[in-house]
Amino acid sequence: MEDFDAQLSKLIHMARHNFAGSSSRAIVELVELLFRFAINLRASDVHLEPFEKSLRVRYRIDGQLQEIHQPLPLSLAGALTSRIKVLAHMDTSAAFLPLDGAIEFDGVEMRVASMPSHEAESLTIRLLDPSPELHNLKDLGFSAANEKFFRQMINSAVGMVILTGPMNSGKSTTLYATLRELNRPTRSIMTLEDPIEQHVEGVSQVQVNEKTGLTFAAGLRAMLRMDCNVLMVGEARDAETAKIAVRAALTGHLILTTLHAGDSCSAVFRMLEMGVEPYLLAATLNGVVAQRLVRKLCPHCKKKSADGTFEAVGCPQCRGTGYRGRLALHEVLRVDKNLRRLILTCRDLDEIKSLARAEGLKTLADDGSEKIRAGLTTPAELRRVLGE
Repeated sequence: MEDFDAQLSKLIHMARHNFAGSSSRAIVELVELLFRFAINLRASDVHLEPFEKSLRVRYRIDGQLQEIHQPLPLSLAGALTSRIKVLAHMDTSAAFLPLDGAIEFDGVEMRVASMPSHEAESLTIRLLDPSPELHNLKDLGFSAANEKFFRQMINSAVGMVILTGPMNSGKSTTLYATLRELNRPTRSIMTLEDPIEQHVEGVSQVQVNEKTGLTFAAGLRAMLRMDCNVLMVGEARDAETAKIAVRAALTGHLILTTLHAGDSCSAVFRMLEMGVEPYLLAATLNGVVAQRLVRKLCPHCKKKSADGTFEAVGCPQCRGTGYRGRLALHEVLRVDKNLRRLILTCRDLDEIKSLARAEGLKTLADDGSEKIRAGLTTPAELRRVLGE
């Protein structure tokens, strides 16, 4: 950290005391320094936020935003923003429009989003995790039972599997691991995404482009004429897309998609609220997986507390937080004959939840409690993510 601070101060001094255009040596090196620092921190996102007197830089590490080093001079904001936009192939002259772009730096793919603000443009840079251990279902933190149930859902030749959870809950990671699991020479797999976050060899991936009319709904209709076995729709974000996806599952496709809902049972009810016919949903839904991400206890410094669970301590390896890395909590809802019958007549979410629990659904809290007992995370972290 001391070496980084010294380099940062040196480059800031060079940029402030010389004309610092976006292609100047100081600005080029400053951007590269920030990128390498983010990669070394294992950050998932970098936020560059202009305020009245400074440019704040924050890093999201294990799901938490942290301001780790000094802010940058606001006078450098324009040159830094322009340099990053050039690298991301974005229009540097359109500072009044929100834009998107992509960068590959030291083998790491980055997604860049810009937004006009009062002082200057704000940038958010997402770093896509290249870790090979996240490419396989067996490494995603499923319990043995949940992994078995999920594999049964996706190994069906037809039907729909829904992943649900808020932003940054690991849905995309699970989807891409699932695509790799299903990817075989005997299968045709296509995806419809916005944006394409990872490239999977052997899978035909399509980027949504609403300006040209390639919406999720339009793209999904076209894909149904492409003789596919598996279709992944990045998000069932509207009623039209949800209805087409369900009908595609009914006509002989395996459909993978995501939906914003609080838990697995709420996702079922959400589909009904969106206007999907109950008889179609009952006939096609294989199951739902709800996800959250919690921070993992640092293996170097965790210690057992008086009540027998482990607690966070803090050490240099975890930068004093007590946590290092994240793991997923899962809630896997299997749709059996009893739930299918209820979907046909149900108009109450509590009925779905009661039946699911009666038939053995392990909730996100249940899965979290098991991982606390295994010494992987803490009660405090579970409360932070799921609420009291």
